[in-house]
Amino acid sequence: MSDETQAKNEMNNQTVTRNAGLSDSPTVGPIGFVLTAVYLILLSILLVVAIIQFWPSYAVSRGSIDAVLRARFLCWTLSLSNEGRLLLIVVLAGALGGQVRSLRSLAWYVGNKQLKRSWLSQYILTPFVGAILAIVSYFIIRGGFCPANSTVQQTNIFGFAGLASLVGIASEPIALKLKQVANTLFTKPIHGKDSNPQE
Repeated sequence: MSDETQAKNEMNNQTVTRNAGLSDSPTVGPIGFVLTAVYLILLSILLVVAIIQFWPSYAVSRGSIDAVLRARFLCWTLSLSNEGRLLLIVVLAGALGGQVRSLRSLAWYVGNKQLKRSWLSQYILTPFVGAILAIVSYFIIRGGFCPANSTVQQTNIFGFAGLASLVGIASEPIALKLKQVANTLFTKPIHGKDSNPQE
């Protein structure tokens, strides 16, 4: 047996052991479910309100790129340029997409009585992952497919917000695709002894 085959077998055994450990994780009780659902619902409402508050009006979108305009959110007033406002909407839309994914997952696992405690951290972190992936995707698309001298007025804010939402919803396959692209462009790293790669 070659060293490479032996290393693959060891990695498969580690994955099986980890999966067995996850299946032994206790399920979430009614209180845990209610607290998780309340967190997800309140954060979703907050994100929707934030998108509405920061969405540019006709007057804002027609202004110059350097124009700094005030935006009010709850009890805070922020000064944002048109570009900054677009970036913020992309981040919020990505987080909202992550919330859609979390809410659907929570409903499915609770309905099948399979909600494990070990998954609760994913529900907390998914909107943040969606927001980060949305801004990374925005940089790639804006930098790679839009003209360098294009301004906010020449972009479609609905298109970018929709794309950011889709990135948040499909954060796992998009992260894996970005990883594949990076591995194609750069040297693929060697997996560590205790790694459990998502491939």
